[in-house]
Amino acid sequence: MSWIPFKIGQPKKQIVPKTVERDFEREYGKLQQLEEQTRRLQKDMKKSTDADLALSKSAVKISVDLLSNPLCEQDQDLLNMVTALDTAMKRMDAFNQEKVNQIQKTVIEPLKKRNQLFWYWLTSKWPRSHGLPALHSWTPSTPGLGLA
Repeated sequence: MSWIPFKIGQPKKQIVPKTVERDFEREYGKLQQLEEQTRRLQKDMKKSTDADLALSKSAVKISVDLLSNPLCEQDQDLLNMVTALDTAMKRMDAFNQEKVNQIQKTVIEPLKKRNQLFWYWLTSKWPRSHGLPALHSWTPSTPGLGLA
């Protein structure tokens, strides 16, 4: 029987225990789910603000079209009502644009920035500083944690 310096048939000893690896995979999955939900929220808020702007612009266009209607020139009461409607629609449009600007500043841009900064920090800074493998070189389907 000859002496074999390397035990080829035996499994390699895990650097990270299985429980830590499972916890890591679970937390990584939660982070991916959080990222997907914030992307969806950002996308839905953008769609909502676009729809709000389109709605207010349509309302203003309708009121302007009503003002230019020949019937308004004939009936003073109708003209007064349509003028009041036009004024209200223009005020609503101004308020709606302000609302959209506030949503952009307080929801959409911070979500976009959070996603960019958080994933930059997570994939480039955190793992190396804590001696763990980088997330960008590891996927949950890979057996074991690959060292970057």
